[in-house]
Amino acid sequence: MTRTTLLFISTLPLCAADVAFFEKKIRPVLAEKCWSCHSNNAKIAFAGLRLDTKANVAKGSDAGPVISPGDPAASRLYQALLYTGAAKMPPTGKLPDAVLADFREWIAGGAPWPEDAGSSAAASQENAMDKAKQHWAWRPVAKPSTPVVRNQAWSVNDIDRFVLAALEAKRLAPSAEAVPAAWLRRVTLDLTGLPPTLAELDEFARADSYEKVVDRLLASKAFGVRWARHWLDQTYYADNIEIGRRVPARHAWRYRDYVIDALNRDVPYDRFLTEQLAGDQLEWTSDVEHRNNIVATGMLALGPWPLVNADKEQLRMDVVDLQMDMVGRTMLGLTLGCARCHDHKFDPITLDDYYGMAGIFASTRTISGRLSLGVFSNVNSVVLPEHPDEMTARAAETREYWEKLTASREKLDRLRAERKPLEKDSADAKRLDKEIQETTQIVKLHEYLPVVPPTAHAVQDIDAPADSRVNIRGNAHQLGKQAPRSAIAIAGSHKLDIADFTSGRLKLAEWITRKENPLTARVAVNRIWHHLFGAGLVTSIDNFGVRGGKPSHPELLDHLATSFAAEGWSMKKLIRSMVLSRTYRQASAPRTEGLDADPENRLLWRMSPRRLEGETIRDAMLAISGELDPASGGPSLPFWVPGNMNLGKPEFLSDNAKLDPATNRRRSIYQPTVRKGQVEEMDVLNLFDFPDTNQITGARSTTTVPTQALYLMNAPFVKQQAAALAKLTLQGERTDSDRVRELIRRVYIRAPESGEVDRLLSYTASLPGRAEAWERLCHTLLISNEFLYRR
Repeated sequence: MTRTTLLFISTLPLCAADVAFFEKKIRPVLAEKCWSCHSNNAKIAFAGLRLDTKANVAKGSDAGPVISPGDPAASRLYQALLYTGAAKMPPTGKLPDAVLADFREWIAGGAPWPEDAGSSAAASQENAMDKAKQHWAWRPVAKPSTPVVRNQAWSVNDIDRFVLAALEAKRLAPSAEAVPAAWLRRVTLDLTGLPPTLAELDEFARADSYEKVVDRLLASKAFGVRWARHWLDQTYYADNIEIGRRVPARHAWRYRDYVIDALNRDVPYDRFLTEQLAGDQLEWTSDVEHRNNIVATGMLALGPWPLVNADKEQLRMDVVDLQMDMVGRTMLGLTLGCARCHDHKFDPITLDDYYGMAGIFASTRTISGRLSLGVFSNVNSVVLPEHPDEMTARAAETREYWEKLTASREKLDRLRAERKPLEKDSADAKRLDKEIQETTQIVKLHEYLPVVPPTAHAVQDIDAPADSRVNIRGNAHQLGKQAPRSAIAIAGSHKLDIADFTSGRLKLAEWITRKENPLTARVAVNRIWHHLFGAGLVTSIDNFGVRGGKPSHPELLDHLATSFAAEGWSMKKLIRSMVLSRTYRQASAPRTEGLDADPENRLLWRMSPRRLEGETIRDAMLAISGELDPASGGPSLPFWVPGNMNLGKPEFLSDNAKLDPATNRRRSIYQPTVRKGQVEEMDVLNLFDFPDTNQITGARSTTTVPTQALYLMNAPFVKQQAAALAKLTLQGERTDSDRVRELIRRVYIRAPESGEVDRLLSYTASLPGRAEAWERLCHTLLISNEFLYRR
């Protein structure tokens, strides 16, 4: 057998991301460009090649395999698509570069192909769909009875009773409680993304009140910062638009700040979703509420829209597909994008379902601006309502702006006139060149950031909302029957009463957030559980479909979902109940009997340790060293490019861009978030699994690679924080033993262990230079596993 054949006859299940990528990026192209000549339905399969099923692709052509999994360059199919092989396909013309890149990525990843429905396609698919309709996730949510447990003294709430019942059924016992300081570090990191301070550690030691700690953390502004990042992982959020072109989205920050503020205000989850889907269609009682409602729709406006596409209609439907995928996976746990070209292969989602909902988003204006050289200029921007006082303030800002800009331009003209007669290498010429460069930067910066009315990237209904027609094989120019705007049938009654003059987004929001919907509350509580416990009760966070995971504790999932909706959709109340449970307070140390019976800890017999995310590592280092800037909110852009004054051009967000020195010590969420990798100063995010902002990420991956250790040992940022921490530690009159004790408490949030102080003092004594020795000690602690892991 060839390597290709072995790959394609494999029965190993694919991950949801592989299936989604294939169904969205690969199958539609094969269907449109290849199947007329290379499929079972073709009268003659040219060269014996069929590309419509897994088995056919495995077989290849008369000349042998056409794909070498993991090696695009050696794959004859890819060579044909590139027009570099003996065959050049499709014969109608070379595919766009973006499509070729998709095929390269697919083949490089092993060319995964989902299982086909079978040889008797219609009957098999019908049987599969009948079975899929009985799937647990579509069933109504019902409040379960609280189980009776033998060890009644252990539980403090119903969460514990459900967990303990499952443990007792497997003859397992929960772990002992974590020591109080370990719990304090855990809950503070989980709720705020920052470590506790020494003062907070001392206060907890005195008061020993778990409830007071949790209430304080939930009330802190840092709570919204931490949990907003979780939400933004699922919304394509970035400070630029398009897939790879670094074109600034200058008003994106307003949506980010909206999410932070909404979470801090504990906006009910159903309202939170409604504002983001249809905030522009909600009534309001104040200008502030009106503005928030508009800004909230930035969720639908900001994304990796493929703006480099002169085909306006195809572009529009490509944007709709991305919006559908985001709403489906984020709010409903459904992979709706898999039904764009055909009925969903695994879930009972039909083409009519897909295009019924697609009509809602196709009736929504997302992209605006003119088409120039195949690129749309921008995403839709909306001027926000202003209070009269704000208009007066802006008028003053405008006068000041023009005065500064005029003065800077006059200064630049004068400097250039002085520079013109001077020799190139003279001292005066070099001095003036530097001053000209700095002044030019100021002028360009002012030109790039004029004083304008407050503006947000947001969506609006188009002038004439209408139903969509089915796009045959995903092609916006091959139209089938009309699909009335609607929701998804598997989640209950899906017919929506949509007025002719509206897109239907508000009706869709009402359908998603109604208590009878079996998905919305389940998906939300499962995601929150994932962020606190390290894995969801359903491990496939954004896929509750047939190919997703099964709940480890189905009754607990429904208990949480019903309680969440019944108690006003309060995320803070839900989180409070979770972190105050005995389940959450367990120690993380492994136990032999637990590892033998449940190595993945699906039964929750201990608290699973996990490494901090990249932004938490950065923010925690800044906090511990005393360097964290507490300022919040406002634009993340601009950051500047040395030697490049074209701040309005794509180069403005190039790889050598620098963070603004005035704000580069703020929390990571307030730094620019860029598609296709962060700037060098934020390499900690690139290296520690920050999500691809062109994708929906329910659960981040956790990799362990040598470059992470190299970064921690050598990065200027880490060394700077170590130096600042050493300076902080060496302040004041006290013994070095006391300094080490405080350093351990500050970094590890615990008292020193026996002999630990002496060992660390011996280490510093072995190094030359007092300041350098303490810097190296601080550096060692900051890159240790005890600091990097939350246990």
